[in-house]
Amino acid sequence: PQTITKYSPSGAVLNVYTVTGAPIFFGGGGLVIFGNDVYYDDLSSSSASPPLLHGTINGNTINFVPSGLNITLALDMASCAGSLINAEPVNINICSNQLPFSWNGQNYNVSGTYTATFTSSSGCDSIATLNLIVSPAVTSVVNTTVCSSQLPYNWNGQNYNTPGTYTTILTTNNGCDSMVTLNLEIDQPPPMPLVSSPVNLCQFQTTQALSATAMGDLKWYSSPSGGIGSSTAPVPSTTNAGITNFYVSQSIGGCESPRAAITVNVFQVLAAGPDKTIAICNGESTNLASLYNTSGSTTNWFLNDVPVIDPTTVSLAGRYQLITTNSLGCMDSAFVNVIVRPPVIAFAGNDDSTESFVPYQLSGGGGLRYEWSPGPPLLNNANIPNPIAILTTSTTFYLTVKDATGCKGYDTVTIKIFKGTDIYVPSAFTPNGDGLNDIFRPLGTTIERLDYFRIYNRYGELIFETNNLSKGWDGTFKGKDQKTDNYIWTLRAVDKKNVKRAMKGNVILIR
Repeated sequence: PQTITKYSPSGAVLNVYTVTGAPIFFGGGGLVIFGNDVYYDDLSSSSASPPLLHGTINGNTINFVPSGLNITLALDMASCAGSLINAEPVNINICSNQLPFSWNGQNYNVSGTYTATFTSSSGCDSIATLNLIVSPAVTSVVNTTVCSSQLPYNWNGQNYNTPGTYTTILTTNNGCDSMVTLNLEIDQPPPMPLVSSPVNLCQFQTTQALSATAMGDLKWYSSPSGGIGSSTAPVPSTTNAGITNFYVSQSIGGCESPRAAITVNVFQVLAAGPDKTIAICNGESTNLASLYNTSGSTTNWFLNDVPVIDPTTVSLAGRYQLITTNSLGCMDSAFVNVIVRPPVIAFAGNDDSTESFVPYQLSGGGGLRYEWSPGPPLLNNANIPNPIAILTTSTTFYLTVKDATGCKGYDTVTIKIFKGTDIYVPSAFTPNGDGLNDIFRPLGTTIERLDYFRIYNRYGELIFETNNLSKGWDGTFKGKDQKTDNYIWTLRAVDKKNVKRAMKGNVILIR
């Protein structure tokens, strides 16, 4: 037993001592107590020598050691009085790999409660009880597969770099050893994904996510090693020109492949420049090709999606588009809004006649600034609308007028010079709307008053009549153009000497 119990004469338990030190055996024997000293002898000649143990009481503990004495007088020892003595049970917890367990000459292999009866030399029987608990030793198998890129593989404090079966012995908290087996398999990583590289983009170009071809799950990185991969493919930015590298791997069965690199080149766009608006004068042209610096690029101009053959001489109004393409294929565009200003209508006055050395005032209009040619000395001022001319011969004046934007208009007027007091009536006129010789009327500076000016066709029908020297026949009758033919005219006028003048003749209308 592992304990000694002290009873009163009435059988009440007084104290229970834990036995330590040298073991005490189950044979019949006796105890002698002297104060705190306890002597024990199992009276068995087969027990340890010397059979007498000496114990010292210390609180609730008795520690036994061999005493070196040999007391063999059982009569002097406490002994049984012929009744059965039940010894304290023995509780044993043992591991299965420590079996069999031997107790009192018997071997035990399974958990259970076992008893044994012992008879001392004094004839007192005692019953010993064994409570045996057999704890199993743990045996387990670990099957692990790792990628070669994950080596070394650490298991129970050891590093492994090759496939195989490895065994280790572990001690559990109940003191039983357990055997654990590692079946290690090593997989090779899959091949890297297939990618298309480099990817060439133009600055500010709209882009899509990068792509790769693989059998496993893709992981995208911004560096060739390290970092945390993303399952979302990146979309390259084209805001800034430059080179950016992206990396992608594939994972199959937990193994990740090496990373494939994708180089993205963002090429700088040769900016054409801002959109522009220009205005040109009616009848003039502009050079669109001179508006932008497009050296090193291919240029194309379009108007309403139609190619402009010669952008250096553009005279039509509209919104023109320039598309430039550099050697890398990057494109840019700009728009030019061409405005054609309304035409400037210059008017130099109607053709007229006057006498030599008689001042004649020209009458121009249609602009803000004027330029007559020829100018002085024939004119008193070549830069006003109504200069005074003094002529000796018939002269044609050319008038250039400009509006507020500098656009020009042109017209001419012919002043014929008559010597004396003749009345001049043309023999032909061409009413074709070209501004030259379109009106048929009498001319002369000597006419003070026109009584009538009449025109007849070949059938004697009156087709025009006026008494206003500033008016004439425009070649129409009742709103219809008259055909080319010979027409008869008559007039009566009073000259400046108050002499009545009557004249008649023919005129040819030419179309």
